[in-house]
Amino acid sequence: MGSNENSVQLKVFIDKKKKKVMFAEAEEDFVETLFSFFTLPLGTIARLTRGKAYLQNMKVGSLTSLYESVVNLNDQHFSNKHCKDALVNPNNASVSVLRKLKINLHDTNPDSSTTVGGCHDDAVFVKKKASFIITDDLNVVPVLLDANIELLNSLGVEYIDLLDKKTICFGLDEFSNLLKWSLLTNNPLTNLVVSGSKLCPCSCSCLCCCSYSSCIANSILSNSSPISKNCSRSRTMKLLVQKSKKKVLCAQVENFFVELLFSFLTIPLGAVKRLTKDNSSPMGIDNLYASISRLGDGKYLKSDDVKTMLLCPKLAANYLRVTDFLPVYDVNTSSGQFLKEGETFVVSDDLEVTVSPSISTILKFNTLGIPVGDIEVREVNIGEQEALLILKASVTSTSALTDCLYGLTKKPNATSFVMEP
Repeated sequence: MGSNENSVQLKVFIDKKKKKVMFAEAEEDFVETLFSFFTLPLGTIARLTRGKAYLQNMKVGSLTSLYESVVNLNDQHFSNKHCKDALVNPNNASVSVLRKLKINLHDTNPDSSTTVGGCHDDAVFVKKKASFIITDDLNVVPVLLDANIELLNSLGVEYIDLLDKKTICFGLDEFSNLLKWSLLTNNPLTNLVVSGSKLCPCSCSCLCCCSYSSCIANSILSNSSPISKNCSRSRTMKLLVQKSKKKVLCAQVENFFVELLFSFLTIPLGAVKRLTKDNSSPMGIDNLYASISRLGDGKYLKSDDVKTMLLCPKLAANYLRVTDFLPVYDVNTSSGQFLKEGETFVVSDDLEVTVSPSISTILKFNTLGIPVGDIEVREVNIGEQEALLILKASVTSTSALTDCLYGLTKKPNATSFVMEP
C-alpha cells in the first residue's frame, strides 16, 4: 500500500477468525479525504476507479461503461474540442477547497505535486484536529469514550487487545480502491484490507436484477428528494427487448438521451445521493453520507457551508444546461450541448454508447443466442422521474435500462413502422 510520504494513516483492528475489519481509527486528514468523495463528479470517480489492479473486472454499476464510451467516442461527434475533456476530466466546483487536503483525489494529474501535501496545517472540513472511529461499513464517529463503548458493544467487540492491529498508509491508489469498494459493498474496509481480490461473502454487492427496478422507483419517487416541480415534457425512445427474459437489449436514441447520460459524469456524487436517496440496501457510501449529516448536526463540521458542500455539492459553474430532465442546474444556467446535432446512437443495457445503429447490432444478439423472434421493439417515455431512476442505477446497477425502463415500456403503434410512399 501507499508509502509513508504522500499518504495518511489508518489503523485497522481485525478479527482474524472472522476475517473481518471490526473497526478502524484515523485522524481528521484521513476522514476529510473520505468526505471529499461526495464532491467528486461521477466522471472523476469513473476515472479514479477504472483499471485498478484487482478491481478492474468489477464495474461501478453502469458508470464504467458510460465513461469508457466517452473516452472511445471520436472527437468529431462532440460540438467542440473542449466537450470531451470536460466529461473525461470533469471540473469540480469545490476544487479550491480540495487543494487544502493532504490527499486531493480530484487532481487530474496524479504525478503532480498538488495531488498530496496541500496546506493541511488546519482541518479543512471538521472544526479541529481530532480522532475518529470508522466502522467496516463506513460509519464515522468521533472518539468519545461514552459513545464509543456503545459502538464497540454493538459491533460485538469485547476485548480490543485480542484483535489484530495493522497500520496502513493510504495514498491516491488506496483511496481510489476504497472509493470503489464503498460503492460496491457494505463492508469496504474488509474487502480492501482483508479479502484482497475476492469479494467478501458478507458483502452486499451491486444490485443487477430486474426486481431492483421497483425497489429504487418506489424509494426515489416517494421520498422527499428535491425533485423539480416544473417537470419537463417527456420524450419517447425505442427499445429492443428480449421477450423471454424481459430484458432491455439496447435503445435506439437521439441526442437528447445521450446528452442526459453524459451529463451524469459532471454531477458530484453528493448531489446524486441527495437526489436519489435510497436506504433499501445501503452500501458503505450511503453510511458515509449519513455520517456527514450526523456530524454536521452535532456541530463537528466547520460550518453549514461545509455541510452543504459535501451533502449538496453543485456542478462546476462552467457547465451549461444540456438536459431539462435533471434538477441539477442553477435557474440562470444557459443551454448548451456536448454533441453535434442529428446523430443517432445505440445505448446498451449497461449504458455503453455507440454511434450509428446497424444490422451488426442485431447480429451481435444472434451470436449471443438470442433469435430475432425473441426480440421485440417497445417504446418508453423519458421524463425527469425516469432520468432520476437511471441516474441512481448508473452507479448501482449494470443493467440500468432493464431495471429502470422495462416495466414502463409499451408496444408502439403499428403505424409507427409504415414507411411513407
